[in-house]
Amino acid sequence: MAAPAPAIPLFERLLIESQSNCNRTCWFCPRTFDRSGRYLDSNGAAVLHRMPTETILDLLDQAQRLDFHGWVGFHHFSEPLLDDRNLMLAAEARRRGMRPQLHTNGDVLRRDAALCREVTRLYELIVVGLYDYATNEELAEAKRYWTERLAGAARLAFSPIGIAGARSAHSVGIPKALVPSDPRMAIPDLRFAQAPCHRPLIRMIIQHNGDLCFCCEDTANLFSLGNVFTASLAQLWFSESHTRAVRDLIAGRREPYVLCRNCPQSPTGPPPRGQKIDIAPRRYDGQLPLMPQP
Repeated sequence: MAAPAPAIPLFERLLIESQSNCNRTCWFCPRTFDRSGRYLDSNGAAVLHRMPTETILDLLDQAQRLDFHGWVGFHHFSEPLLDDRNLMLAAEARRRGMRPQLHTNGDVLRRDAALCREVTRLYELIVVGLYDYATNEELAEAKRYWTERLAGAARLAFSPIGIAGARSAHSVGIPKALVPSDPRMAIPDLRFAQAPCHRPLIRMIIQHNGDLCFCCEDTANLFSLGNVFTASLAQLWFSESHTRAVRDLIAGRREPYVLCRNCPQSPTGPPPRGQKIDIAPRRYDGQLPLMPQP
């Protein structure tokens, strides 16, 4: 008799955060406001931690055994090119039939032409964050620079979030649950009760310390879904607690989860059974919700 099908499908993207550091403190990034010791300590100093190489390679092996051939990145809320193992890890992902993707602020690439050539050779997708422009003209010039700098890239994309935001220049600034409300965001800072969210079903995110994050908003590991040092990728992804949370979010049941009930991420589809999506301003009282305060 054939084994029963899993309750949820396998992830489409795998993010393994190889290290914890970033050289920037961006106004839109949750790590800037962290004081928990995951990215910044109680004094706001950077936490420097690297996932062991053998652990990362083992995770890639596990993904291969799951017949995973999708996108793989080595970042989360960190700058992947600060890790001197990055090119090797991308090559190992390719060797296992996966598709490496790079999300970078570009600062390391500005200083290293040889590294530019290597990332264009190894990565199927490179996304450069553009954060230093104040006008649309400056944004266009930044895109031109990187198109030339990374000539030959299989696919090059940009994530533009400028210092002036949407008021004077194009921006894709998206509110984050663990970031204060800010007028520079290009999308209103709202919450959506009963709104379906499929995002946790798409990506498996492993933080630099091995924790499974529920989604890109789960910086502080509020779901307590387990750790790769004590469980396999399959055990974590198909666990009862992860499966239940994924199904709840797809069904629009955000309220049971402290992060989701105040999350500004928009619906990913119509609500089931004709439910009404209640839209309201995100609750923000001057303290960052859910983050330990300094």
